[in-house]
Amino acid sequence: MVEWKISDQDIESTEKLLLPEGAHFPEDARNVIRCWHSTDVAACPGSGKTTVLLAKLKLLADRMPLENSAGICVLSHTNVAVDEIRKRLAGYADKLLSYPNYIGTIQSFVDRFVTMPYLRNIVGRNVQAVDDLTYAQHMVNKMQNSKKYMALEFATKNSFERSNQFTERLEFIQALYIRNDGALCVEKQTKALAGADKPSSKQYKALILDLLKNEGIMRYRDAYLYAKTAIEALPETYTNLFSLRFRYVFIDEYQDCDSIQRQAISAIFNHSKCTVIRIGDSDQAIYNSSENNTPDWVPQDGFLPILTSCRYSQEIANVICKLKKDNKNIVTFSGKTGVKPVLLIFSPEKIDRVISGFINVLETHGLYDNKGVYKAIGAVKKKESSGLKIGSYWSGFDGSAKRQDEYNYWALIDDIITSMLDGNLYKTERIVRKLLCRIFHYAKIRHPIFEKEYSVATIKKLLDDEYREIYRQWIYEMSRLQSRERENIDCIVRHKIYELSRAMNLHVDDIFDCLPAHFLDKVTGVNPTEKTEKNIFIDPIRGRRIIFDTIHGVKGETHDATLYLETDRKRASDLSRILPYYGVGKLGSSDLFDYSRKLAYVGMSRPKKLLCVAMQAKTYEKSKGVFDNDWEIIDLRE
Repeated sequence: MVEWKISDQDIESTEKLLLPEGAHFPEDARNVIRCWHSTDVAACPGSGKTTVLLAKLKLLADRMPLENSAGICVLSHTNVAVDEIRKRLAGYADKLLSYPNYIGTIQSFVDRFVTMPYLRNIVGRNVQAVDDLTYAQHMVNKMQNSKKYMALEFATKNSFERSNQFTERLEFIQALYIRNDGALCVEKQTKALAGADKPSSKQYKALILDLLKNEGIMRYRDAYLYAKTAIEALPETYTNLFSLRFRYVFIDEYQDCDSIQRQAISAIFNHSKCTVIRIGDSDQAIYNSSENNTPDWVPQDGFLPILTSCRYSQEIANVICKLKKDNKNIVTFSGKTGVKPVLLIFSPEKIDRVISGFINVLETHGLYDNKGVYKAIGAVKKKESSGLKIGSYWSGFDGSAKRQDEYNYWALIDDIITSMLDGNLYKTERIVRKLLCRIFHYAKIRHPIFEKEYSVATIKKLLDDEYREIYRQWIYEMSRLQSRERENIDCIVRHKIYELSRAMNLHVDDIFDCLPAHFLDKVTGVNPTEKTEKNIFIDPIRGRRIIFDTIHGVKGETHDATLYLETDRKRASDLSRILPYYGVGKLGSSDLFDYSRKLAYVGMSRPKKLLCVAMQAKTYEKSKGVFDNDWEIIDLRE
């Protein structure tokens, strides 16, 4: 592998392209840009790791074509890399996004190069993942029409009729699964439906294989298991081809990879034959925590750190670095600004003072801009959860609120493209139904019997019962598209909607003529009168929009000011569980202590100007004054 020497002039060329005028990469970022051997990169929040990755891609593009026509591979959990390349490396996009390079999601890469080839090899046909309801319908059809599933048909029918847990048999079938000991079980039922050696258990396993081999379908949850088997069966000759084709491999947000994805990456790419650079921050691994058995990623010896943050002040860095597992300091570009993080102490009976307290702090610190990004975030959003949750602070919070882009045709088309690039056909199909619901809403097409608007669920029943072939062909044709540009997806969607309109005898020449301009507007996206904005509190003083969200929902974001809301889970709060990291009390044995640490680390590292934390009085009293020096304390009980 070539160890290129990257000159100061090379780095300056990337700075001019990617950074604000006069800005420079810090030394730790330069070390990563200059590195062309396999290593891990541990990057703190706000370190600009995406920009560092883009700098490396720009330098690679300058040197393309690579030796032996090799390519590069960039993997992450979303398609943000593709978007960033198109936006910030526009002059290099065609070169970087074309063969032999691969830039996409980790899951779609595993599906495309590991799971699906393996399944094609063992069943002799292409296999498609479908949702649980569709799969259950196929299962019932097989059970009712084949004697070889007689025992399974009898056992499931009998158990469903005796159960009060399900209203429909299809729900019951969806809840079936094979336990680790081979027994056939029903979700949320402790007793097995049948032991591993019973005919119904054996027939259930045979039925899954039957549907795979003869109908070419599997459930999304099965794809994960097949991936594990496929990885173990990968021949060395096959994996060697990947190391030859992809000479430089970058995996972003590696800490969020699950065990299967990590195994796949390790099996496919040989670190001694190609350069593999894993980028992430194990302290931000909030997707593989609490109820997930995936171990934390530990960067290998000799890893490259990026501990310089471009986002927040040194005052914020000093309080969040205590939540890092290694306790290493974070250095900030802005240094000390004289603005301490703010702790808002409240009593449960006066919790409504928290939002007004946050607004007062914004006023005090001169954050007047009503177009700034202000967010109130918490770990728990479920309405039914006991104890403190996001909705405890503001009754207007709706944890099930829909995104506004569901009210714009082109935003939904973009969602379809994203889900297809992710290899998630199940999500694609659901978005198509969502799009149909919006179109039927504007065209005033209702259920002929109940006279109600179609929902995502009821429109599925209509399509499955009456227009199955048209709809299945629609999804199939979309899945086979070679080019997934907006215009191509738009073309096939319009064509299939016309076809469906004719089949339904809707008596409209062009259903798109019934749609309002704002729904089809490529620019504005959302009509402000379409619906009241959800989860946005409008501050009465200056009209600032304070957006309420979960910590998971804001991961990767940068805010002007963030209000972190204390929430409860399993009889204790997240903030009470992080006190030991600040020197108060001892850590418990529950995984929730480490999970709370990571959530707080992610949530509190979002703001660039002001961090506020809402802490209930009993938690503050437990803290024994540990926050008094580094934080500004505002008591809302008075």
